[in-house]
Amino acid sequence: MVRINQNLINGLALVSIQGANALFPLLVFPFLFTVLDKDAFAELVVAEAMAFYVLTVCLYSFDTSGVHSIVEARKQGGASAEAECFFNILGARIVLFIVSALPLASAYYVFTDGGGAVLLVWLCFVLGTILQCNYYFQAAENSIPLAVFVLVSRFCAVLAIYLIVDSVTDILVVSMILAGSFLVSGVAALIFLVFRFGAGSIGLASADGIISLLREGWHLFLGNISVALFRGANILILAGVSNSVAVSAYAVAEKVIKSIQALARPLNQLFMPKAVKAWSLLAVEQKTNLWAFKLIWDNTRFQIYLMLVALPLGVLAIYAGHTQGLLPGFNDEAIMLIILMAPAVIFGVANAMFGVVGLTLIGAQAYFAITVFSIGASVFLFSLVVSCFFGALGAALAFVLAEMLLLIAFICKYKKVVGG
Repeated sequence: MVRINQNLINGLALVSIQGANALFPLLVFPFLFTVLDKDAFAELVVAEAMAFYVLTVCLYSFDTSGVHSIVEARKQGGASAEAECFFNILGARIVLFIVSALPLASAYYVFTDGGGAVLLVWLCFVLGTILQCNYYFQAAENSIPLAVFVLVSRFCAVLAIYLIVDSVTDILVVSMILAGSFLVSGVAALIFLVFRFGAGSIGLASADGIISLLREGWHLFLGNISVALFRGANILILAGVSNSVAVSAYAVAEKVIKSIQALARPLNQLFMPKAVKAWSLLAVEQKTNLWAFKLIWDNTRFQIYLMLVALPLGVLAIYAGHTQGLLPGFNDEAIMLIILMAPAVIFGVANAMFGVVGLTLIGAQAYFAITVFSIGASVFLFSLVVSCFFGALGAALAFVLAEMLLLIAFICKYKKVVGG
């Protein structure tokens, strides 16, 4: 009973974190869409999209491999090994932040005529996300402290947006509020963890440990970069081949879909460590590909069934709210794009488990990296073409196609492995 209550509380904390992160853009971006000038709003979302590329580099593969590393460190080496692993991962992410921010900030000028100050502010969002160390709280199965930090900081930011922002507000101020929310929660989480391990534990980090972690997660990192090609590039593509109206409509729709994905992510976060732990407890002779497939499916099917019920209801509620005039900031084009892109949520839930988690268990990281890169590059080119002819509609089709092709490729790998 105690274990069940702990799982329930941790699950609620994960839902709170993802709920806050999901509702945050839903509450602020449609409002900003109606308040800000369309060109200013387009510049804002382009800067955010560029920041996400920096974030992709900085997160590396640790959102998945970090959970596994912490679980193994706890199991084999106790508190000292756990602290060493944590600070090595943190050190690796900070190094990646430093080396990736400058070139990607320079690339910002390729896509927009705006000044670099907006992007520099959005880099605070990246730094804050790094410092939150979500993966550690997932591995420890105690996300309550992080939930408190996230909920308070997001609530204050939403309040500030509604009270401060108007049609004449500089987007630099808007960016400072949005990015500052993540920086505050990240700093708070880091302070909490430093107190937990002790400041002296920082010295456990080493260059050899950092390099070892980077080598181990290289394949997953290539996959994550490839995913970013189709998940984050559409706004940039539209900014280059279309107009600010198309960029703004697609940005609102994408925010909604990604927010729904964020609401579904606690399911992945809840079942991911359970799958990893179940695998680690198996005897060596039991760690076969067939067992991995069954284990992942056992931890995925509930997630899929739940989304098959919840997703249509959510999309229907958004459509009903729009028709009743209860959702300012949503135009007809944005609603149509939301409906079109909705299936990507279900594909994404399955991809997280069968892709990153499952293929890592069976040692198919190279397959994961090659597959995601190939599909990401192909869909990037596809999106570039269809966006030229169909604008936001083409970008939305590319978004869904990418998730669907990934799932097909992952399932084919499992069927081949199991069949063999």
